[in-house]
Amino acid sequence: MTEWAAGLLERSLGVSQDRATNTLHIVGAVGAALTFVLLATFIVANDTLLSGQQVSNLHVGSIAPRNILAPRAITFESDVLTERLRQEAAASVGLVYDPPDPNVSRTQSQLAQQILDFILNVRRDPFATTEQKIADINQITALTLTTDQVTQLLAMSTEAWQAIDDEMVNVLERVMRESIRESDLNIVRNQLPTQVSIRFSTQESELIVALVEDLIRPNTFPNQAATEDARQKAVDAVAPVPRTFAPNEIVVRENEPITEADLEALQQLGLLSSDDRRLQNFAQALLASIVVVVITGLYIARFERRLYENSRFIMLLATIFLIVLAGARLVGSTGQIYLYPTAALALLYVSISTSRIALIGTMNLAFMAGLMMGNSLEVAVLVGAGGMIGMLTLRSTERLNNYFVAGLIVGLVNTIVATVFNLATPSSVALPGTGLSVLVLFSMINGIFAAAAAIIGMYVLTLIFNLPTSLKLAELSQPNHPLLQRLLREAPGTYQHSLQVGNLSEQAALAINANAELVRVAALYHDIGKMLNAAFFSENQQFGGGNPHDVLDDPYRSADIIVSHVTDGEDMAREYRLPNRLRDFIREHHGTTEVYVFYRKAVNAAGGDESAVDINEFRYPGPRPQTRETAIMMLADSCESAVRSIGPTSKQQVSEIVHDIVDGKIRTGQLDDSGLTLNDIKAIQRIFVEMLQAVYHPRIDYKKATAEASMPTQERSAATPRVRPATQTTTTAKVDSGGTSVDKPARRTDTTPMKRVETVSRVTSENDLDLLDDDDTPVQDVPSLPRSGEMKLPKSRSNGTEQRSEQKEPSE
Repeated sequence: MTEWAAGLLERSLGVSQDRATNTLHIVGAVGAALTFVLLATFIVANDTLLSGQQVSNLHVGSIAPRNILAPRAITFESDVLTERLRQEAAASVGLVYDPPDPNVSRTQSQLAQQILDFILNVRRDPFATTEQKIADINQITALTLTTDQVTQLLAMSTEAWQAIDDEMVNVLERVMRESIRESDLNIVRNQLPTQVSIRFSTQESELIVALVEDLIRPNTFPNQAATEDARQKAVDAVAPVPRTFAPNEIVVRENEPITEADLEALQQLGLLSSDDRRLQNFAQALLASIVVVVITGLYIARFERRLYENSRFIMLLATIFLIVLAGARLVGSTGQIYLYPTAALALLYVSISTSRIALIGTMNLAFMAGLMMGNSLEVAVLVGAGGMIGMLTLRSTERLNNYFVAGLIVGLVNTIVATVFNLATPSSVALPGTGLSVLVLFSMINGIFAAAAAIIGMYVLTLIFNLPTSLKLAELSQPNHPLLQRLLREAPGTYQHSLQVGNLSEQAALAINANAELVRVAALYHDIGKMLNAAFFSENQQFGGGNPHDVLDDPYRSADIIVSHVTDGEDMAREYRLPNRLRDFIREHHGTTEVYVFYRKAVNAAGGDESAVDINEFRYPGPRPQTRETAIMMLADSCESAVRSIGPTSKQQVSEIVHDIVDGKIRTGQLDDSGLTLNDIKAIQRIFVEMLQAVYHPRIDYKKATAEASMPTQERSAATPRVRPATQTTTTAKVDSGGTSVDKPARRTDTTPMKRVETVSRVTSENDLDLLDDDDTPVQDVPSLPRSGEMKLPKSRSNGTEQRSEQKEPSE
């Protein structure tokens, strides 16, 4: 589809193919980003969409139209209830009074003495009548006496009055020494009879009380500053009141009036459908989604730039993320976030993409999940820690048990997170009403769920989208795959070459921590295009069968046949529905190199004029390797072919061939886009040299050994190097046949008389050589050759079939 659209742009706008393709990639990435922002905003902002609990037009005092349930678990500090408790605490603090004021008592005592002196003068006035005396005493405004009390006061004897005078002073002073508040004045006056001595009669006691009670005054007064300070301390001592609602708990019951606390709870739960509230939710979700897209885009541009060329895969990753995010919204609304396997996203991303994509996906999910769960740090850490540890522990996706091991570790980390956040609290903030022991159980189950969900997701994605997951690669690596069977029958040399390239590539990938499974399987299919013209490739040409290129005698046509195996292979891969990732190996394993042999033939045919020959006609279409894996296979393919063609006779020669090949790729810029570092290349070269030297080591010349065995004894003695016998030692002889050094089987000689046993062993070191001079006594026996029944047939790790060992039959 992309190629068709790029061609349309090229024809309609006159732009180049590359520019049209890049434009389409940009448009695809922008479209995916916008789609993601809209969908993520919808999921995050509409936290009550699925519950259907939103209400409108509610205020304090209105009647609830129905039972309103909490759509999710929530714990918040109630400002309404906290303020109510603070007001109650302030009101409970009474007035703070100063200590009793002695000046008040002193003043009242002085006033009492003045009144008593006045009464004494009235009593002693000899000229005043009784009526005049009563009138004079009634003029004392500080006292309120009845006529009978005044009459009694005037009629009593001097001794009796003096006693009353003294008692009155004593009672007043005694009462005024105590703290008397304004509010306590009546209580003090009512208690005055108890203060009068019992030696007085009832009438006298009542007179004393009447004289004293009007003189009692408050002697302690409220301290406003101290009172306010005490009330503030009481207010400050009130802790915030938390309110917790479990999922589906009734917030307001039907037909009950809405209180301030109810309205606050509805606001905290986002159940009040006001324009301002909807706008706030939407703005928050939109900004969060944009932040996620921007960070992810920059991250991919820095670490996974090639991903921009596959907008469909980006949309697949985004779709998986949104599905997991929507699931978190659903499960979060039921309060079971500790049971939701969010780590499955990281495990699945590792399976279908890279660990770097899994990392950024996990961080984004943690951010969005924490935001959805009421800005919960606990949820964010739970999701982020679980996903990251799952990504780090799932190092190999070839075996399903690795997923469950990662799942168990995820459960353990989730348990630690639950302990950290809930050890000192009675219940979880993310899951109210749940104890720590239950959270630990949920955390362990979560890890197992994550592993199972990742495996199921990988299977579904493999089935629907034909992704190169471990399941798909395991299927493609089977030798009975139709395409491999066809390659084995139609191009057996290419098949064997592919096996060797796969082994080389796998070991090199393991050495630099690349995707070894992918590169090994891709190597099996990288040359499938050769099947259409198998005879034109040297590995498929039989002995004595000639070279079809010599018959063709057209360097242009020959180059076209060689180059076309790349495009033919891509067509066949599409026909057999190989994953796109494997098609990349087919396209890139030759990069933009040229078929130099036929280019030189064309130049020679043009009389040596290089300007008469366009080298691009001899160049592979490319592109150059875009990943470390495709670069590894390019190097393995070239090195294996070169070593097999040249046939080196020593490890030094193998090393020189490998280094020349690698240096050539570097000089021509074939590895510039692959991401390989110099350390990677150094490790790859070391692996290639070790493996190629082991595979293409010199063979024993069995033909010559057989010929010598058939010679007469004297002739064989003269032709065979003399070897000094050694008890229980292994010796090795080297034979030069046709200018090529080969190793002969070693011989073990027993010097025990009358019993001679000769066996064959592999030469492991040149220190085993024990060649002697010609004048030494010759060894009369020839080393025995291995029988066919004694040869071992080890299984090849690449395809599970059995191949012959390094030793060959003498007929070879």
